[in-house]
Amino acid sequence: MMETMLSKKGLNFNALEKEIFKIGCEVAAALMTQALTQMDKHLEKNRDRKIYRHKGTRTTTLKTLMGEVIYDRVVYETKLESGEKAYIYLLDQMLELDTFGKVTANLASRIAESISVCSYRETASNVSSMTGQSISHGGAWNVIQDLGEKLSDLEKTDAQLAKEDQGRGEVVTPILFEEADGVWINMQGEDRPKKGRKCEMKMAAAYDGWESNGKSRYTLRNKIVVCGFEESKDFQRKKEGAIASVFDTDEVEIRILNGDGGGWIKGGLVDANVHFQLDPFHKNREIIRKVKDKNQRETVMRLLSEKRVDDLLLYLRGISELAEDEKEKKKLTELCEYFRNNKEGLIPYQERGLKIPVPPEGVEYRNLGTMEHHVCDGAAKRMKHQKASWTKEGAGNLGRILCKKVCGNLGKTVTSLSKTVLPERYTESIERVLSSAKSPLKDGKGYLYPSRGSDPFIGSFVTNGRKAILGLISDRKASDLIYR
Repeated sequence: MMETMLSKKGLNFNALEKEIFKIGCEVAAALMTQALTQMDKHLEKNRDRKIYRHKGTRTTTLKTLMGEVIYDRVVYETKLESGEKAYIYLLDQMLELDTFGKVTANLASRIAESISVCSYRETASNVSSMTGQSISHGGAWNVIQDLGEKLSDLEKTDAQLAKEDQGRGEVVTPILFEEADGVWINMQGEDRPKKGRKCEMKMAAAYDGWESNGKSRYTLRNKIVVCGFEESKDFQRKKEGAIASVFDTDEVEIRILNGDGGGWIKGGLVDANVHFQLDPFHKNREIIRKVKDKNQRETVMRLLSEKRVDDLLLYLRGISELAEDEKEKKKLTELCEYFRNNKEGLIPYQERGLKIPVPPEGVEYRNLGTMEHHVCDGAAKRMKHQKASWTKEGAGNLGRILCKKVCGNLGKTVTSLSKTVLPERYTESIERVLSSAKSPLKDGKGYLYPSRGSDPFIGSFVTNGRKAILGLISDRKASDLIYR
């Protein structure tokens, strides 16, 4: 009877494990069907019959962690304020059921987590093998696009509120640290530039300090990260909207902006309280790349450490004029111009005499320079180093998901976007469905547990393994199906 589970060497545990996992998922899907059906019946019984006219039932399918959940729900005819007829599902309205193309938030979270490190095909394979739901790479792509578009709408709303000075986050801080950088990724189709293959995706992060989480280990507090291909002004609005959604910007007294000196980055210097600092990584990298002579390089480093900026610029100009090799002369001239254009940011913010507020207990104000890490985890590893090419829309949608993961709130964000809420008045009835101790042998019109009038696998393809399991659970309630 169990030929598919047995091999010549004995019991094939892997096959048994997979088969029982499938059975568990299908039983869980049946429980979900029963719960949703009972809720819909409760709504049908207690609705205002004068407002909602019963117009029959419609079958729908949700793609969940345990697989497809198929259930019937009643459609009602009602009238809008304008007097026009409308057809609604009270169950969907009551749950505020907003899925991602019939994919629930829990399953969408698994897809989003996997897509942050894997291709769409690998994600589809991983999700199909680790859950009860089979999904194609196209289906995974659709979920990410839907999720990314909802995040984009949220960004636009936050940006508009910030523009109207209505965005007010709950986090109060006197100082805000900001960092920005870009990552160049391969483009495809109409989004590929006429010259070259790459476009720069802008990225920005903001936080209000560092918290220690171990020896020489720190995490950024209240971190937000955004990305996009917008022009400088539009990207700045997006960034300000994201900041205002978390921080009470009226209470921010000073802002430190760290970056490589790009024009779109310094476009954020619109307030006298914003102080620009040239990113230490880019500053040191340019010195190493452009100053070939070791003694000259040490002199440049020393002048920087002594905060003698004018002397530094004068020295760079002098050695560039004295250089005999044309390539070396060009590099030294470029370094001199780079430092001259970012003169105000050459000295670290702690050494400028700025009035830095005292950090709260458990928080430190340290050196900036974390953006390379955010660029790597937020885009480069997934979008730059896997030999892939993108459209701006596809890269933007995936980038928004990667930013949420970097911030550590991807799952919470997906759940909040789905807006699925279980009203309290249904809690008791749903608990009765899920609690094996309270599950009756028969319910309603004599249906055996689980509901819908049949045991698992009836009407579906049945393997020898499933026949064996059916023999074990036949006509038994859930409280009897315990592991011994």
